[in-house]
Amino acid sequence: MDAPDHKRLERLLEEVARLRSRFERASRDGRDAFVATGSDSYDIGMLAVIHLADFVTRELPDEVAATLPEVARDGLRATRNIAAHNYAGLDNARLWRTVSEHAPALLDDIESALRSR
Repeated sequence: MDAPDHKRLERLLEEVARLRSRFERASRDGRDAFVATGSDSYDIGMLAVIHLADFVTRELPDEVAATLPEVARDGLRATRNIAAHNYAGLDNARLWRTVSEHAPALLDDIESALRSR
């Protein structure tokens, strides 16, 4: 791997770590705190979902994005679109599952794919 590719890989892995930290912060106090009115955790989680979807579709190399489960990519895209365009229509249970389960698992897949390059 030449220097520019190595630097890009480092930058992508750093972004995975930042996103992982945001999802951990959003879910650390549990579901009840997450869905409480005015919850900072909810806001952090919602924005992290939007950022993760943009990261997957715009920043990841195509060959890495192609290794991710299609159902995970499609679900992330759908949740991101609802979060970004129809805040009131966002289902709390769906967002909680995305933040606490699906996104961290997807980040594991992304990190694994990046490290195996």
